[in-house]
Amino acid sequence: MKQRILLAASLLLSTITFVVSSCDSDGEQTGVAKPVVALAEVGSGNGKSVVAGKDLHLESELEAEGLIGRIDLSIASADGTNAVLAASWTDGKYIGVRNATFHEHVDIPANTAAGDYELTLAVTDQKGQSTAVTSELKITVPADGAPKVALAEVGKDDGKTAAAGEELHLEADITAPLKIAGIEVELHNSDAGYEFTSIFTGKYLGETSVHFHEHIEVPADAPAGEYHLHFTVTDAEGNATTEEVEGIQITEK
Repeated sequence: MKQRILLAASLLLSTITFVVSSCDSDGEQTGVAKPVVALAEVGSGNGKSVVAGKDLHLESELEAEGLIGRIDLSIASADGTNAVLAASWTDGKYIGVRNATFHEHVDIPANTAAGDYELTLAVTDQKGQSTAVTSELKITVPADGAPKVALAEVGKDDGKTAAAGEELHLEADITAPLKIAGIEVELHNSDAGYEFTSIFTGKYLGETSVHFHEHIEVPADAPAGEYHLHFTVTDAEGNATTEEVEGIQITEK
């Protein structure tokens, strides 16, 4: 009888040990945190808007203990009935790493209808765990006769460089059927919290087609680093068109 009790106790202990061991094993398999997705910018300046036919600036900080396996992006109407685009990243610099700054410019089809849309960014790790975040997005269409801007050169020989206290060479071709009312060039360094703006009218005012050629004075106190340029043309009816350039390097004099 004593032997039977000891045998039963031994079997019970073995069962408990197996269950605990199994739970620990499962914990190791599922104990990896799901990916973390933090949207930083949807549209220029995080304005959550974009013009059809232009590109959407998108930036997000990603973290995946299980390493990033894929990234999926979709844009659809708020009610889900009208899909604008779907894109995926399954290889390249974002894949197989734990931390990444997702920074892309996504082309919005020119035939997209104006309206309110929902953007979804999903990250799946290499263990199959996914996290998705959403953001509202307003898509607008260019007004009839809105200015058109084609940037030709930013920096000497389009090198996208300049020095603080010196000049940034800038050229663009502008068409404005409703006549140019103003041109604004703004550069900013987000990391340093610094920006400067130049306004041009003069010889461009009232023109419908012109080649813009100027040398922008870079302030002497401009911190060295990477800058983002906004080139905005506004016509006499208040229609504005903005073109952007990233990766401009301002160096110390």
